[in-house]
Amino acid sequence: MKKLIGVFTLVFLTTSSYAITADGLKELIDRRALDLVAEKALVEKQELSARATWRSYFPTLSLSAGVTEFYPYQTFNSKSWNQEYSLGISLTATPLDLKKNVQLKVDRYFIKVSKDNLKAVKLNLYYEGLSTLFKLKALKEKIEIRKKILKDSEEILSVAKKKYREGLVLITDVLKAESEVERARSSVTEAQMEYSQLFNSLNELVDYALPEGETPEVELKKDFPLPLEKELLKKAFTLRPELKKASRELKVARLNVELQEKTLSPSLNLSVSYSRSGTSFLPEDNLYNLSLSLNFPVFDSGVTRFRSMALEKELLVKEVELKKVRNAIRTEVLNALQALRASRDILKSSESSLKFARKSYKRAFNEYKLGVSDIVALLQAHESLKEAEEAYVDALLNFNLSLLQLQKATGELLGGRK
Repeated sequence: MKKLIGVFTLVFLTTSSYAITADGLKELIDRRALDLVAEKALVEKQELSARATWRSYFPTLSLSAGVTEFYPYQTFNSKSWNQEYSLGISLTATPLDLKKNVQLKVDRYFIKVSKDNLKAVKLNLYYEGLSTLFKLKALKEKIEIRKKILKDSEEILSVAKKKYREGLVLITDVLKAESEVERARSSVTEAQMEYSQLFNSLNELVDYALPEGETPEVELKKDFPLPLEKELLKKAFTLRPELKKASRELKVARLNVELQEKTLSPSLNLSVSYSRSGTSFLPEDNLYNLSLSLNFPVFDSGVTRFRSMALEKELLVKEVELKKVRNAIRTEVLNALQALRASRDILKSSESSLKFARKSYKRAFNEYKLGVSDIVALLQAHESLKEAEEAYVDALLNFNLSLLQLQKATGELLGGRK
């Protein structure tokens, strides 16, 4: 029975614990992030607009019916009121319209622009979510560090009380140790509050889809081989959706110039209709109509020319914007690479400082217990250890955030997701 209870307890604890992985967070962002929901709706809007333009090539069917009351209606020997009825059906189409052809190209390019913008928003959300996840992981480690510091403070207090009872130290040692314990306890509470607030921010990003109690399950890397600058730039210019979007917007600007120039292009209209009219309720007179017209505007007093020139200026602006986006991506990659190099050096330095601080505290604690050092030196060594522990965690976090920033700068963070 005890074994059964033990197995049940193990299963319960396993199933009731939660962990947020990097891939799991990405999938959750794909499904629940409200910004992505809005961007997906905009993509669907552009797709529907393109379908509407394509459907405009199809003929339009119209039905008509009417009745007219008129006077006089002349008979053989009198005049009177009478009605005239009409029923009709017509079919119209524009089989040739060069301007509409260009408009369809514009609509289809706008679909691609919307999809690129969707990927850009997704890239930023991935970076925001994963950076928050890394910060949660670092805060979780800080909480454990501060709990250990609290335990060490309580141990210092215990030694101080013992030495005070033995008459080896003054009461001030006990008071200082008690103060250090309270400060360490407050530090733990503060870190736990920061963790809860940061978790709420992450939960807001995914529309509060994360259950309470989830913990980050990510690895904070301690080193990473630095790739070549040339390879990083090549990858960024290939993967970044912002660059693809700016390039397609330039093509749209060219098509808009062409669209305006097609204002003076010919169009072919076709119309077929059949109607019946007469003074009876079901009219008997038949009327057929078939028309084919070719419209070829030749001159509009220069309106089209000047509008095309205005759109050419917009084309120039789009060319400049494409260069600016490319330069901005280059700068982002170079800065991220430099930050990664610097953060790696800082991480190595903080690791050395941490090792020294641990040795110093251990020596100071032993010296205090032996009575060859005072509590001030011990508390200073303890504070230095705490600062070194947290400085190392901060350096580790900054290194991983720098790596994440580089992955965002190159577009690699999207991971090939659509």
